[in-house]
Amino acid sequence: MASTQRRPLVFAALLAIAMVAALSAQAGEVKVASEGTYKPFSYFTAGGQLTGFDVELAAAICKAAGLDCVMVTMDYDGMMVALKEKKIDVIDSGMSITAKRKKVVAFTDRTRTSGKRFVSCAPDKFKKIGPEDLKGDIVGTQADTTSADYIKAFYAGSDIRLYKSMDEAFADLSAGRLDLALSQDATGYAFISSPAGKGCAFVGDRLDDPKFFGEGVGLALRQSDAEIVAALNAGLRKILADGTYKALNDKYFPFSVY
Repeated sequence: MASTQRRPLVFAALLAIAMVAALSAQAGEVKVASEGTYKPFSYFTAGGQLTGFDVELAAAICKAAGLDCVMVTMDYDGMMVALKEKKIDVIDSGMSITAKRKKVVAFTDRTRTSGKRFVSCAPDKFKKIGPEDLKGDIVGTQADTTSADYIKAFYAGSDIRLYKSMDEAFADLSAGRLDLALSQDATGYAFISSPAGKGCAFVGDRLDDPKFFGEGVGLALRQSDAEIVAALNAGLRKILADGTYKALNDKYFPFSVY
């Protein structure tokens, strides 16, 4: 290729780098909020370090986007208010991309699936999981989530318990105080693979109702932060293409969560 032909390409690449650098400088420190109570997506190690698939993925996306991101932890039910009040900039807590939420926040592209499954520690008891089959049974999940919306809509005949976190729901499930817990499939897999989940198993098929569970999980931001959304999407596309995403996926799961 002639030198004159290369110049437009070089200029475009330099312009893209300059735009990312300018955005990073403008955005400053980007505060990304996670729960720290949603293993394997966000949790603390025995040494007190925040980690998990979502935490590592957000860090990889930010790095690829050239953004200076800092993880903070807080309860899920306070994240929307904190985002609105500009105490945080990004919600990284398994939020499903739904039409209802799009009216309030801006989402990045899908970072993973949002399918749900029921888990039981008495799996032989539950051959069927339809609303009629679970009448009178104790069914639980995390409050203020699409899972909560789903069981309230379809399992009104069950004894519904809503929890502050899935860790609390799984603790009751393991202790026999809950018959079934509805969670994202990867979260349920982490529980049944743990010592506390010994003897527990998935029951029924995966639930993928887009009306409730949306288009997948994404990072949520203020609608006014379109430039940061675009930068994060560019970072996500980059790690999907270069194998970083797959490496993280394989570190945590024996199946694809994308």
